Amino acid sequence: MSKLEEKELKSLQENQGKINQVVSNIGAISIQKINLENSKESLLEELKKIEAEQIELKKELEDKYGKISVNLQSGEFEIIPEEAEIVK
Repeated sequence: MSKLEEKELKSLQENQGKINQVVSNIGAISIQKINLENSKESLLEELKKIEAEQIELKKELEDKYGKISVNLQSGEFEIIPEEAEIVK
């Protein structure tokens, strides 16, 4: 059986090592992508819950104070006047 020169074999081995490393990196990136998607889904669910809580809090405040506009920095609010009904 014939044999490659040492330099040729070394080049083939080095390239195969590089290929293996790239394939491994692709696998790691795929796993990271899955983990990021899972994190994104969890965060979107959390956002929905927080938005629902915000809607409920606004409803409670509206029941207590009427329609208001709140300054989130100071806590001050202004009552939003209801538009008069147009009589035809």
